[in-house]
Amino acid sequence: MRRIFRNSAITVVVVLFLYWLIWLYETALRDPRYFDGWLLCLGMFLQLLFHIRKKLPMLPLGKAANWMTVHNYMGYGVIAIFGFHTSLSFPDGAFEWALWLAFILVAFSGVLGAYLAWSVPAKLERRSEGIIFERIPAFRSELAREVESLAISSVNHSGSLTISDLYVNRLHEFFKGPQNVLSHLRNSRRPVKRICDEIDGLKKYLDKSGEETLQAIRNLVVRKDDLDFQYAHDGFLQAWLFVHIPATYALIVLTIIHVAIVYAFSSGVP
Repeated sequence: MRRIFRNSAITVVVVLFLYWLIWLYETALRDPRYFDGWLLCLGMFLQLLFHIRKKLPMLPLGKAANWMTVHNYMGYGVIAIFGFHTSLSFPDGAFEWALWLAFILVAFSGVLGAYLAWSVPAKLERRSEGIIFERIPAFRSELAREVESLAISSVNHSGSLTISDLYVNRLHEFFKGPQNVLSHLRNSRRPVKRICDEIDGLKKYLDKSGEETLQAIRNLVVRKDDLDFQYAHDGFLQAWLFVHIPATYALIVLTIIHVAIVYAFSSGVP
């Protein structure tokens, strides 16, 4: 919290200083939109350096975590400068709307991404096994095979169909792929609790060996649910990039066109 407060304070001071410079520029009877417009372009270019840094992890350019921190707080500053530049008013023409909406999309997705990068690791640390995202399907398949093997062995050992019926009617689909994605994103455990309650309700129909098998299956259900929890949050964190990064490059292209149009139709730099 101390680090967050310090970084936020620095960001506020820098934004206030830039606002003061813009005010000085305006009091000199110059159009402030040129000055804060170039500040906005500079800020967006510096933001782009973070994406370039991620593409070059082999270079000694400092810790990625530090770059991420600077990227996030500088992003808040860029949003503030955008407010200065637009005077918090809506655009007029179609191109201005496209540029305005592109910036809003980048800003909103950036703030969302900062929140996800802060909150998701803490959530995963409490429930997940720290499995690499790309390896989750393999672990899911392994759990599915274990449950299927337990269900088959229960029939062979006891002749009872109680566990096998549970597997066919309830657990086969559960272990087949990711489940309850929206519930996991809401941090709700109701779906897995329903399954566990259903499993616990079958213990009275089984002998001691069957109860042990059922408990082993229950443990695998909980592990699978934790795996789905990680898949949902990690997947959402990665899917966010497919919005933020393309929107960022689209914004850069629109900004270049915007600058070209402004200077093409202006009588000079005020």
